[in-house]
Amino acid sequence: MFTSKKNLQLIDYKNSYYCQQQRKKRRYKWLKISLFLLLIISLALVFMPFAQSNQFDSKEQIKRDNALIHGPQLLFENPDKSPNKSQGQSPNSAMRATFPVDIEANIEINGLVAYAEIKQTFINPYNIALAGKYQFPLPENSAVKQLKIKIGDVEILGEIMEKKAAKAIYQKAKKQGRKASLVEQQRPNLFTNKIANIPAQSTVVVTLKFIMPVSFSQGKFNLRLPLALTDRYQPKSASYSSEQSSGHSTKELPEPFKTSTTRSPTTHVRSVARSQSSINIVLNSGIPITSIVSDSHKIHSRELNSEQNAYFITLNKTQVISNKTFDLTWQLIASNQPQISSFTQEVSGEHYTLLTFFPPEQSVAQVIARDIIFIIDTSGSMQAGSMEQAKASLQLALLQLNNKDSFNIIAFDHETELLFPVTHMASTNNISKAQQFIDNLSANGGTEMYRPLSNALMMKKDKAQSAKAIRQIVFITDGAVANEFELMQLLNNAQENFRLNFRLYTVGIGAAPNGYFMKKAAQFGRGSYVFIQNNREVQRKMSHLMTKISQPALTNIALTLDNQVHQQVEVYPKKIPDLYFGEPLQIALKSQFPITSIQLTAETVSTPFYQQLVIDDRKPSKGISSLWARRKIESLLDSLIVGANKDKVKSQVIATSLNHQIISPYTSFIAVEKQPEVSSLLAKNDLSSVKKSRNNAIKAHESLLVAMPKTSLDWQLQFLIGIALMLLSFVLMKIRNLAWFTSARLTNKAFKLVSRNEKPH
Repeated sequence: MFTSKKNLQLIDYKNSYYCQQQRKKRRYKWLKISLFLLLIISLALVFMPFAQSNQFDSKEQIKRDNALIHGPQLLFENPDKSPNKSQGQSPNSAMRATFPVDIEANIEINGLVAYAEIKQTFINPYNIALAGKYQFPLPENSAVKQLKIKIGDVEILGEIMEKKAAKAIYQKAKKQGRKASLVEQQRPNLFTNKIANIPAQSTVVVTLKFIMPVSFSQGKFNLRLPLALTDRYQPKSASYSSEQSSGHSTKELPEPFKTSTTRSPTTHVRSVARSQSSINIVLNSGIPITSIVSDSHKIHSRELNSEQNAYFITLNKTQVISNKTFDLTWQLIASNQPQISSFTQEVSGEHYTLLTFFPPEQSVAQVIARDIIFIIDTSGSMQAGSMEQAKASLQLALLQLNNKDSFNIIAFDHETELLFPVTHMASTNNISKAQQFIDNLSANGGTEMYRPLSNALMMKKDKAQSAKAIRQIVFITDGAVANEFELMQLLNNAQENFRLNFRLYTVGIGAAPNGYFMKKAAQFGRGSYVFIQNNREVQRKMSHLMTKISQPALTNIALTLDNQVHQQVEVYPKKIPDLYFGEPLQIALKSQFPITSIQLTAETVSTPFYQQLVIDDRKPSKGISSLWARRKIESLLDSLIVGANKDKVKSQVIATSLNHQIISPYTSFIAVEKQPEVSSLLAKNDLSSVKKSRNNAIKAHESLLVAMPKTSLDWQLQFLIGIALMLLSFVLMKIRNLAWFTSARLTNKAFKLVSRNEKPH
């Protein structure tokens, strides 16, 4: 049966109930997809700034070049070749860091001196022998006393020698095939030493002994010991660029045994070993203290006596993970009188004593009478910003004078200009004249400091001023002079030959003041120094300086000993400065016989100060002789300024440096391999014990190592890339579905035929 084409009818089902339901479902589906995409885009916008900020921080970290080394580490070098510095490659770009699996710290604190012995155990996790470099971040102003590196049964011992002798020993050891290296100090706070031929899978035990200072401010003591490492990040572009430019690729080190905790050194991916630390501290404050706390670790402390000045401090656990710097703080029990602690040590039959003065409470401070002279530099080097800072500093200082003070101002370039011929009392009228004088100052001409400094030293006081008023000189300058030695000699002669009693305070102005002159001039003048580098610092720093010098706790401090017993006593510093509120003062002595008592005399604002100090030498303290030696070396070098014989000073510095193992400009720290002298049987036994300890260390290393991602930047970048791919796939899928649906609909619309029922022919 056939159907006639003219009876065919094209029917559109778009308004049918089925099609309407399908359109609703599609609209609902597209709405859900749109909301999901909107959510994804929102998350991307949220995370993008973090990724950008992390990238910026990472580049800054690279720019600072190892500025984030906060803990001990052992860097293994590339076995094939060292980095090519001439082609722009970083010295550490082909090195991998390993971290100690164990850190043992034993610290003895005596007043403001801490003697630390840090023992660290590392492992070479690779299957080949490699050269390495040991790094340890030292606290600021610390001094290394001893270094010992033990690799199996081989020891490398570090000691201080004269530079010529150290170089000769180094060359000799090198020819003999022994491990030796001159120890480097990469930064003032970073100790490094190269180690050659570390056997595969061997343990490396490093013992470092050093002296570190304890800080004191506003009645609180603080000790910081670096234990943790902040991981660094090297962008791929930075590390690959040097290789591409040089045409070479850096060969990767073999993977560590059993663990895969490091990756290619070219990308600086490093793993952090969860080092275990134990810390034991013997705290001898010498004076009553309280509130021993740690903001970084949970600690346990117990008293060693009933005088509240000796404690034994440990971590509350036997060992903890080394993931941060150890921080310890303790509080001085307040007193209305200055407190003095004493510590002693005997070395090679000589006796050393350390006295530490602690100021009384700030609330009892009284203002002293001062005869103060301001010297302001108006030379050409002070033009622009420096001159404005100097004038602002001086104006502020004038406002802090009191009715007990007398003052004067000396301005200088190549000529000298005085406000008054002699000092005048700080009346309202005189201060007004001084302010007008300052307003008219301008920077021009040369820099001749000798004459204004000499005028200030010899200037007469106002007749109305008290005879006990202390002469203080505040020197405001950028220190742009070449005759520092001549100025230092002037200050020394004024005190030694003319017996002038004065204090000199230097104020460094500008972006780059002469720091050497500022510090040494203040030291020779028994004062202090301060640097002001921008206008925002003027008010705070000048206010602090003027408040400090107006309220000394003790002045004219003198020590009296039994001359019959202690004829040969060396005291440093030779010129004892004043004791100021909020700042401690240390005096180190060496004598032929033990010092059992010292008479202390000084002056306070209202009354003379006297104290008979009884010294207990039954409990020797570590680090006292080293501190004395550092002070002596500094004093010997300063004596060159006032014309001491160079050869004699050099020999004395070398002798002191070698006797006390304190580094100096004429000595070096050298590490030389010591071959063990043992019988074959003993060597065999030692070797078996070494293997046993090595295996134990390897197991500990495997259990402690944790793989870490490169940085947070990687996962964020991958997250964003994943989102982009998801969006692209959704779009492509929907375009394909839409095309298919449109095609099908057109086909149905064009070819869907419905015939009517007709009779057959």
